[in-house]
Amino acid sequence: MKTKWYMYLVALMGVFVMSACDDDDNPVKVSDSVKEAFHAQFPNAQRVEWEMKKGYYVADFWGNVEMEAWYDSNGKWCMTETDLGISMSQLPEAVQNAFQASAYNMWIVDDLDKYERPDMTFYLIEIEFSGKKDRNLYYAVDGTLLKDEEDKGRDEVYPDTTF
Repeated sequence: MKTKWYMYLVALMGVFVMSACDDDDNPVKVSDSVKEAFHAQFPNAQRVEWEMKKGYYVADFWGNVEMEAWYDSNGKWCMTETDLGISMSQLPEAVQNAFQASAYNMWIVDDLDKYERPDMTFYLIEIEFSGKKDRNLYYAVDGTLLKDEEDKGRDEVYPDTTF
């Protein structure tokens, strides 16, 4: 009797596990112009996956690191996000110096990202400190602090995000 109940439990768990999987039956349909623009800009991209975010086509892929490239429906490039890991040496010297001179220089760096847009390049430094709320610091290439905000967990930078 225990074996029968065990088998029902395993089957029931299988149903829940399968229902939690991503729905890959509805892939994003990407126009040829968007694909061509992406491949021209990132010819060595690997493991490319497309999704839609806020009306943009977003290619999540690997170059030398994890990256996202954002395009409008006409194939115009709007933004690239590059994951830089946690090593401050990945940042321009001016950004490193500005962070070290800030009130947050004793905080722990949790993540670094580089954002490139047609109008600007900037860096996001995500930081944390015990007993404090996590912060997001946005720096221009020259080390100018563009924005200092509390990390709310689902903060997303879009091509039209302003500073």
